Amino acid sequence: MHLDRSPAPGPLYPERHVSLEEYLALPEDGFQYDMIAGVLYVVPSHSSDHAFSEGKASLRFGYYLESNPVGRLYLELDVYLDDGDDDIVRPDFCVILNERVSEIVRGRHIHGPPDIVVELLSDRTERRDRGIKADRYLRSGVREFWLIDPRDRSVEVRYNVDGVWESVSGDVLTSRVLPGLEIESAG
Repeated sequence: MHLDRSPAPGPLYPERHVSLEEYLALPEDGFQYDMIAGVLYVVPSHSSDHAFSEGKASLRFGYYLESNPVGRLYLELDVYLDDGDDDIVRPDFCVILNERVSEIVRGRHIHGPPDIVVELLSDRTERRDRGIKADRYLRSGVREFWLIDPRDRSVEVRYNVDGVWESVSGDVLTSRVLPGLEIESAG
């Protein structure tokens, strides 16, 4: 068996300025993007630690929702933050409560802020996840923002309290949107 070891072609559209219509019409190039303030940012492939931690965290949320069917978990789906800035982001996963699912989930996209967004941090995404994406999630009305760092196995939760992030970290973190959900930080 022969493995092709030639370098894969890079993304075709990094840091390109586009409109919402142009974003939605982009041909598939095998890469995923966030579009914030009209600029495309490549969402890099995950490391094995990132992928393992994402699977573990999404299972915790998924098990909770299986036992308490109050919402749905969505992995790696475009989220259109339709609050006037036409930004599209792709969180690692998110939760939308049942009463909002039919209102904002449309085909391949979510049109509006999820109730909970979870991002797993990496060297290549941490600055954007903690910065511009966190700001966009807050402005659009995301209620909880979970930041999981597989590198040191820490967890931080940001609760949207009247348009300001209230940040909490510790050994055991709880959800205000999903009562009874607890995630242990191993950091």
